[in-house]
Amino acid sequence: MSKTQNQGDSIFSRIRDSIRKKRFAYLTGSLLLLIVAYPYVQGEIMGQIIFSLLTTIVMIMLVIAVADKKLYTVIALLLAMPWFLIILLNFPLFKTDYTLLIKEEIIFAFLLFAYTTYRIFVHIIKSREITAEILFASICVYMLIGLTWGALYVIIEIFYPGSFIDSDGQLLHGGPDFLFFSYTTLTTVGYGNIEAITDQARSLASLEAIVGQLYLTIMVARLVGLHISKPKAKESAA
Repeated sequence: MSKTQNQGDSIFSRIRDSIRKKRFAYLTGSLLLLIVAYPYVQGEIMGQIIFSLLTTIVMIMLVIAVADKKLYTVIALLLAMPWFLIILLNFPLFKTDYTLLIKEEIIFAFLLFAYTTYRIFVHIIKSREITAEILFASICVYMLIGLTWGALYVIIEIFYPGSFIDSDGQLLHGGPDFLFFSYTTLTTVGYGNIEAITDQARSLASLEAIVGQLYLTIMVARLVGLHISKPKAKESAA
């Protein structure tokens, strides 16, 4: 029994270490999958189940991504657990209300996205060399900024109804619309088919555009600086 248990622990440890080594690559993949799948998994029970599973995977990867220290892991878990419990309580098999837009859920989603965005960004800034994982981490931060603001737009719409309208003058209600608006604002594409009409919404949209441009500027400067300093470090060592 003890030998079997030790073998099980060893396998678990190897899997855990393997995931941890490529945590940002896996997080990038899970975030992309969630963003792409989000508009297609609404309404039907099976779609809701798939969305709940994808969201849970993203939560797990976010906790792993910031697990540099025990404190960071604990904070991420404290933010993720309430969100997970809300998803579980609203699981399609347990309820007849399949609405994705849940007030409590979106608030905890925002908190988790904001915290992990900050922690991963700090991890990148503190890095001393460019690796594939650092590049994946920089991609994660960019996608998380969009998700964080998407959640913020939903919260603004909850507290200030009618903050966003589309080109037909219709109010926004669906999560994919807010996500679309967030990323078009973050990338400064600005198609103009969705508009922020209240002062609160416009302020957030302006701030997201500024943060998006500052992030790209800072990240490019950081990565270029690391690339330039790496040969010098090798020459000094020689």
